[in-house]
Amino acid sequence: MRLERDAFVWMDFNDRATGDAAILVAGTQILLALGTGASIISLLNPFTLVSVIVAGLFFWLIYSGATYAIARFVFDAHGGYPFYLRVTGFAYPTLLVLIFADLVFDNFALILIVGAALFVVIVSTGIAYISDLNREKAFGAAIGGYVAVTIIQTIMSGLRIF
Repeated sequence: MRLERDAFVWMDFNDRATGDAAILVAGTQILLALGTGASIISLLNPFTLVSVIVAGLFFWLIYSGATYAIARFVFDAHGGYPFYLRVTGFAYPTLLVLIFADLVFDNFALILIVGAALFVVIVSTGIAYISDLNREKAFGAAIGGYVAVTIIQTIMSGLRIF
């Protein structure tokens, strides 16, 4: 939360941090489900629980990939995909701000912007560290990844798979 360089150095050199990030994503996704109206009883259903966790992991993987692609191929940055996974996974719990934004605001777009602001700032700080990008380009990659995931999720929500 303090955006210190030491945390990003640890994520860069600790290959086990990817598993820790996956656990943070899954736990945060469960808390988001509870905070947005799902009951504990409904989450005891294994199909519902797996669906909630897979949705979070899908966001995590796609966001990391989109951000990596934008930073690498648009801004010609350095760094590998695993670091983007770690930074995104460790920033994921900040999405819990979405719950509080939902209580304060009525507009969905405003809730999304306010709820994701800290997440994007943390990811962009990590990108700036590992990729040798300036803050503006790193911020652009982090926002671009979020926009890409939003578009992909919108497209995927329209598909009916039985």
